Amino acid sequence: MPFGGRWCLGLYTDKDELIGVAIGLSDFLAPQVWHLSLFWLATPCHGRGVAAALYSALEAWAQSSGACWMRLGAVVGNARAEAFWLRMGYVEVRRREAVDTGGRLNDLRVMVKPLAEGDAGGLS
Repeated sequence: MPFGGRWCLGLYTDKDELIGVAIGLSDFLAPQVWHLSLFWLATPCHGRGVAAALYSALEAWAQSSGACWMRLGAVVGNARAEAFWLRMGYVEVRRREAVDTGGRLNDLRVMVKPLAEGDAGGLS
């Protein structure tokens, strides 16, 4: 699957403790489509609005860097993650079954979010 670039971002406390990670690809499958491969936040930060703030900053950076669409795969059955991405404005466009996610097979909800007007062709 073609892509233009890779990025990895870390969120650290003022004591240099890693509490969040975002990893993704730019121009994934199509120009101006950014794929969020991993979005992780340490458990003590859950339920405090940190994830939404972190994601909003990531989205603003992606858009200012040329992204018109965001795409991700949410593991089916991870209810908190599925609900979070729906709250962030993502919609499901398809399901992928038995995807190897590092030695474990998971079904994924492929989800997309437009950041600007455009055609969703090729995003699933």
